[in-house]
Amino acid sequence: MSLINKGILDRNLLALANSSPDAANSITYCESSDTVSFQKTRSNHDIPVYFRKNQNKKLIHSSFDPVKEGVRLFDQYDVEGMLLIFGLGGGYHIRPFLKSPRVSSVIVIENNKDEVRSILGNIDLSDIFLDKRVSLWISPDPGEFSAYLLRHYLPVLSGNLQTITLRSRVIMDNDFYSRLTAVVKNTIDQITDDYTVQTHFGKKWFVNTLSNLKKSEKTVYSLKPIKKAYITAAGPSLEKQLGELKEREPDSTLIATDTSLPVLLSNAIKPDLVISIDCQHISYNHFMCGYPEDVPLILDLASPSFLTRFSRLNFFFTSDHPFSRYVSNEFRRFPKIDTSGGNVTHAALSLAELLGAREIYLLGADFSYPFGKPYARESYIYPYFFSRTGRTSGIEDKIFSFVMHNRSINKEKTVKGYRYISKPMIHYKESIERKAAQCHSKVIGLPGDGVKLNFPLSRKNQNREINFVSAGTPYQSSRDFLRAYKNKIAALPEITEPVNEYMNSLSQEEKEVWVTILPTAAQYRKKTDTGVEAIQNARLWSLELIRRVLDSEEYRSVVHKI
Repeated sequence: MSLINKGILDRNLLALANSSPDAANSITYCESSDTVSFQKTRSNHDIPVYFRKNQNKKLIHSSFDPVKEGVRLFDQYDVEGMLLIFGLGGGYHIRPFLKSPRVSSVIVIENNKDEVRSILGNIDLSDIFLDKRVSLWISPDPGEFSAYLLRHYLPVLSGNLQTITLRSRVIMDNDFYSRLTAVVKNTIDQITDDYTVQTHFGKKWFVNTLSNLKKSEKTVYSLKPIKKAYITAAGPSLEKQLGELKEREPDSTLIATDTSLPVLLSNAIKPDLVISIDCQHISYNHFMCGYPEDVPLILDLASPSFLTRFSRLNFFFTSDHPFSRYVSNEFRRFPKIDTSGGNVTHAALSLAELLGAREIYLLGADFSYPFGKPYARESYIYPYFFSRTGRTSGIEDKIFSFVMHNRSINKEKTVKGYRYISKPMIHYKESIERKAAQCHSKVIGLPGDGVKLNFPLSRKNQNREINFVSAGTPYQSSRDFLRAYKNKIAALPEITEPVNEYMNSLSQEEKEVWVTILPTAAQYRKKTDTGVEAIQNARLWSLELIRRVLDSEEYRSVVHKI
């Protein structure tokens, strides 16, 4: 066990406690490691030396001048945003990065608290930990880092993310840091996908949710449990599977995605439920052929508000949109449907699972373009393209151009011919396969011309008690909720840098309010120089929009009645 200088240890722990209380607490109550010793360099600096069983002695920094070595490492990078630094060492590789004002935050990652305690008991790193941008994460399980990164990395505020490797340290625990790299990549892919969507739809989610509040306050419709579900997507294979739908069991439930609705109605098939999740106005095209008003319409709170006019039986649900979650927590508890797959078929599967279906059949779920055909006939795209055809540009030309507009598309040869597959389609397919693997229901994809879906052969052996699904009683009126929410946004402290220090200074309630406007800030970020400017613009825009909603005739008439 290495000797500990209590004064140095206390100074380090005191500095660390502010930004990384969990790490400081775990180091306080652990033992120092006997695998770490220390030696002086020629430049008179202390560096850690590791000696593990079955490994040679390993100096973590240069035995000549670790300070200059750290500067050389810094010169290799064009740093900006958040840094993940693999390995603490003696901190010489960290200090040069902290001199850059372009670095928004730093997370130093280690896997052995005993070894870290030895370092903190011999080398003074308090100046590093006193930098309010720095935090330390320690765990032997790299999988746990995903949740930590999801909490701390906010692209609109944190900026880019880069990984800095202390190579001599990483080599010693190569398996840990290799698995950590995979965890970081998967987490960043998830964050990036979410952020990319936010940059396009952040404002629409907010506007639509505000517009739906009044209607969602009054809805009382409940969904009853079901035993067997048929879900229709709008892929070309649906045309060949319509016969099976017409012969389905009387006690089964047909859930139509909005894209497949016109295909069903044109073939005299009436669905039992229809689900829509797209926040864009293009959703209107799916309802142009009419709508059976006695069929419940299942809507995301962030769906366009005009969709509520089609059915007298509207049923709202919440997804993972930040404002939608906040509404469900503070205004009225809505059932949650998983929309993380990014497509309405995935959401329909989540709905069928929520309602307790033991068997779920998917039709038209091609997740590809069989024979170059994007959708089943009668879906929205055909009337649209027919209206734009001419002598020199027929429907086939329009459809093929639509298919080929995606640069990531690949052509795949099949037994029957060929099909086109795009990168988003592959993502949708993998997402729905993961969802099916998590379901208690048995999920079956009916054979078609699209890609083969790999679903579990049996459902999970677990009996569940399924009751009617409905929204809870409103905690308050939508008007009172909006007034309180507007006041909370207005009362938020002005944002300051470093951002991570600012976020840590907020109460839990303040953080929850900030998160609701981050998607809007993501959309503003495309036109602003800094994340701080983007979020300030989003805040002002949100306040103005809420004010206009409260001043609208819909809400003023409520005041008059009161």
